[in-house]
Amino acid sequence: MAMTVADLEAALEQHVQAIMGAAWNCPPGGNHAWDQTMAYYRVAGDPPAERVNEAVNRGMTRGAIPREVTRVLQAVAAWAQGELAAHIPSSGMISDPRLGALTVRISRLAVSETQRYEAAVYPNLAPSVGSIFANASSTAGQAPWKNIKVEPTSVLVCVHCGAPQQAALNFICKYCNKPMATKERA
Repeated sequence: MAMTVADLEAALEQHVQAIMGAAWNCPPGGNHAWDQTMAYYRVAGDPPAERVNEAVNRGMTRGAIPREVTRVLQAVAAWAQGELAAHIPSSGMISDPRLGALTVRISRLAVSETQRYEAAVYPNLAPSVGSIFANASSTAGQAPWKNIKVEPTSVLVCVHCGAPQQAALNFICKYCNKPMATKERA
């Protein structure tokens, strides 16, 4: 029986969903179920120490390491390319308008799905100032200082050394011990 573009699209999507689900649902770095998924697609996993190291260094809270996910997706893409090559000459696939889009999807499968996966498993460590700007934007029309009355003040400074007056009604400078407001006559 000849495979159609729709059949290949559906099979490819099932494989991608199975891979992404297995990768996403394992603890950081992978587990036995993820190892079985890699074995099914004949992909060798990284040594456990490397898995743990990457998971810890990247702050992963779940999921297989993306390097392994990429290799499994590359294996699926190679399988899909083989299916296209095997079925195009013997079927009506060549006349299907979806063939071009499927070919592009297969060629970009590993890169695009790995990027999507990484965005899901790596925590966003960049500090965000969004709440600061949201707060400023929401209160921009308000003037919280509008009802506050500030009495005008004046500060008396020593004409000799420039120090401010320390205590009200004390007109002798605490620092140079001279009168605050008058210059001594020589």
